[in-house]
Amino acid sequence: MTMAPLTHLGELTVGEFLADYWQQKPVCIRKGIAFQEALIAVDELAGLALEPEVESRLIENRGDLKDWQVIHGPLTEDDFNKERDFPWTLLVQGVDCFVPEVHDFLAKFRFLPSWRVDDLMISYATKGAGVGAHYDRYDVFLIQGEGQRQWQIGQTCNENSALMAHDHLSLLADFELSEEFILNPGDMLYIPPLLAHKGVAMSDVCVTYSVGFRSPSHGDVLTTFADERSMDISADLRIKDHGFAANSGEISAADVEGLMQLMRDQITPENVAQWFGKHSTEAKHPGLDMAEEAMDLAELDSIINDAYGVLRVSEGVRLAYTWQGDGGLTLFVQGDALPCPPDATAFVEAIANQWLIAVDELDPLVKKDAAKAMLLILHNQGYLYFADE
Repeated sequence: MTMAPLTHLGELTVGEFLADYWQQKPVCIRKGIAFQEALIAVDELAGLALEPEVESRLIENRGDLKDWQVIHGPLTEDDFNKERDFPWTLLVQGVDCFVPEVHDFLAKFRFLPSWRVDDLMISYATKGAGVGAHYDRYDVFLIQGEGQRQWQIGQTCNENSALMAHDHLSLLADFELSEEFILNPGDMLYIPPLLAHKGVAMSDVCVTYSVGFRSPSHGDVLTTFADERSMDISADLRIKDHGFAANSGEISAADVEGLMQLMRDQITPENVAQWFGKHSTEAKHPGLDMAEEAMDLAELDSIINDAYGVLRVSEGVRLAYTWQGDGGLTLFVQGDALPCPPDATAFVEAIANQWLIAVDELDPLVKKDAAKAMLLILHNQGYLYFADE
């Protein structure tokens, strides 16, 4: 088994895609992904939408756009049994957090840094259904799983773009068509941030996979960094005077410089790396129970000696690491920072970069006690688990 990232998107190499399209312009990639079977059955997708921990919506396209209805999850059996003579769409967010096959599919997109990968949303739509013209503030790959969908590309938008009056949908008031594509199974459409687009199902059963990427706003970066640093600074530390202006009402240049220096002192490579590692790996579903049955060293040794199966990163778990600071490695997982002993770094790098390690390849990575201890910590917290191949 492997969860290696893609090297090609259709006929494009990943390098060509990153150089010519990523965060620059849209591109339709024919036969970008080969599907052997659906990532999840439609009835299973509907079942997920019934669960309280799963974010879902059902959009009813009845009447004019202003009359479209949105039913927020958790949905009920009655929501699916309702007779509808008009188009509708089911949207289920973060399916990769709950379904191993979807989690594995998402790993294909780690030709980008894994901290950028956000989630995989799946939509099921009946013929004629859509969510209207809109724009996102993140990059997205729209991959056709079943049926056909028409996509239209419009103008570049911003926070001043006019929206229609609607309580539950952020739909553009104006849409300026520039390109149009019909996607068949395996085709994908990449759309950079702020670009208007709208899709309409062209078949009775239309399943689309949307792979989205995290893109923190500058405001979010500044706010969360300040919040992180403030927790480590004593309340006893106070601003000191740096000379006085001639006039009592004036804030002196020395005062401003003193404040700037205070801020500069906090912006070190180690501080930024520690903050960003925690921030970028925060759980998408923090309430999700990931606890595994506790394993001890003897059980771990038995599994390694059997040399059967694989060690996997759990669905919904986010891992990243940095070498900033005193030269050691810090592992970030679900928003926490775990300093890594030197003897465990090879194992930590392997699992964070690969998401999956065959058990028969595990022994040289965990020869040292510190590496086994790190594995047990991550396993017993539910961040890793052993599975059959």
